[in-house]
Amino acid sequence: MRKKHQFSFCYQHYAYSSQQWCWQFIISIGYKCEAICFMLLMDTLAVQKKIMRKTTQQSYIARMVNVVNYIQKNLDSDLTLEDLAEQANFSRYHFHRIFSGMLGESVKELVRRLRLERAAIQLKTSSESILTISLAAGYESDMAFSRAFKARAGVLPSKFRKSEQTRFPCLSLSSVRYVTNEHISSFEPFIDKEFNMNVMIKQVDDILVACVGHQGPYQECGHAWDTLCGALAPEGLLGGDARMIGVSYDDPDVVAPELLRYEACISVEQEFSTTDEISFKTIAGGCYAVATHIGTYENLHETYRKLFGQWLSHSDYDSADKPCFEVYLNDPESTEPEDLITDIYLPLKEQAHG
Repeated sequence: MRKKHQFSFCYQHYAYSSQQWCWQFIISIGYKCEAICFMLLMDTLAVQKKIMRKTTQQSYIARMVNVVNYIQKNLDSDLTLEDLAEQANFSRYHFHRIFSGMLGESVKELVRRLRLERAAIQLKTSSESILTISLAAGYESDMAFSRAFKARAGVLPSKFRKSEQTRFPCLSLSSVRYVTNEHISSFEPFIDKEFNMNVMIKQVDDILVACVGHQGPYQECGHAWDTLCGALAPEGLLGGDARMIGVSYDDPDVVAPELLRYEACISVEQEFSTTDEISFKTIAGGCYAVATHIGTYENLHETYRKLFGQWLSHSDYDSADKPCFEVYLNDPESTEPEDLITDIYLPLKEQAHG
């Protein structure tokens, strides 16, 4: 009876999904055994999931190709992350982490490298002076350009121009190179061979929190926590089911430390009268990917980068246009830094079923 109920539940779960045709086909060809039907159904769903994942990966690559081509066409312009996120149709909150995770370098690093690669071509194919080429590459002097060029190529621009070496060496982690027609059709994304991350998909309810904002380096947010805990402790709101939550709005790889925005939050059952320093907000519920970071808070950005650039771009999901949040599972005052445990919640777009 238990076995039959489990099978019936699985059938009902999938009967109204896009895989309904699979079940109908299995029944039509004469399989009567429930166990065989169930295994065939699961095998078919697994194949479809692999196809969906591959399609998602191709979509991420295609969208990032649009960004790279846009950068190459506007290599001398001031490029904003908002513009690039729009080109890729990625969330403005998460674009750069996806970008740097897939390409293995930041937007700033890519632009700098592509300008140097273009300069190398100009050194070989034009008679322009090194100073002119230096200024076109975004350097204030030929000396600054020469230092950067040698750091990459191993030789000074003047020696490179006279040498038999024909191409600027690519030191990037992806296959993206400067192309003279300003257009690529695809690229091999960076793959971290040591990547190993256990990610769970969770449905999260709205969370009412009391919070205190902080602007500045993330590691200096302690005063916000002191203010928040000082206000909630007299109300008896620090124990029980209260969750310690941090909302990091900015990527420290691209936003200056003094401009980073953060909110220290503690979940509460309802709003209450308190000081002006405390505000209340609701962290939106929905579908989230949850990854656990073990170690110091200073290294959280490494887990973020892997979660976005490695896991997300190889998953079946797309990020939603809202910030991540962190849930701190132990007390930094009584826990060694290397033993701190933090769950990172990455918001996902709800997947359509039809």
